[in-house]
Amino acid sequence: MRYGILGTGDVAHAIATKLIGLGHEVMMGARSVTNEKALSWAKNNGERAFNGTFADVARFGERVFNCVQGIHSLEALNAAGKENLSGKLLIDLANPYIYKDGHIALDSRWSGTTSLGEETQNLLPDTKVVKTLNYLCNHLMVCPDCLPAPITGFYCGNDTGAKAEVAALLKDFGWTDTLDLGDISMSRYTEMLGAFWVAALNATGNMDWGFKLVR
Repeated sequence: MRYGILGTGDVAHAIATKLIGLGHEVMMGARSVTNEKALSWAKNNGERAFNGTFADVARFGERVFNCVQGIHSLEALNAAGKENLSGKLLIDLANPYIYKDGHIALDSRWSGTTSLGEETQNLLPDTKVVKTLNYLCNHLMVCPDCLPAPITGFYCGNDTGAKAEVAALLKDFGWTDTLDLGDISMSRYTEMLGAFWVAALNATGNMDWGFKLVR
């Protein structure tokens, strides 16, 4: 399958490299086709790895990951083009965080009675948006079994079929415990949950931890 990756940061690199390892074709995208991080990643990951603009990625991918920093997420999706994402599965890993004085807050534009996941779905009514993996460190997104006990992979979205596709992909990533939280409005809770990493990092000194919902 062909996957598009919007973004060039650590999350984008972790997801893109894992997908290459699973045998998929992957294009990493940025605002410019000359983005050095995307060019370097494509060069280092073989003949199934490509780079392009946000729009190139959206056209290329049968499925698309949104790994752009949350406060720039909607801008990137607009650049990708609604028409290029129409009918496709968009797997949203973005969080609307503001970093200040060693703490995280949710940007007021995407908090309270809404979330970035919901506003992404509102922006792209013809795209099947599923929010997942946005609440833990990037290396655990694709290697949950790096921890000594299973952790829970939460996901949510409005389209049942799209969520089933994401659940299957999470299994390919190594997740043995996953949970459908409901519709895309449940993004409010995973986006808040992700902000917990500041406290956990301060307490443990590392990012090697996750959440297990015991039920």
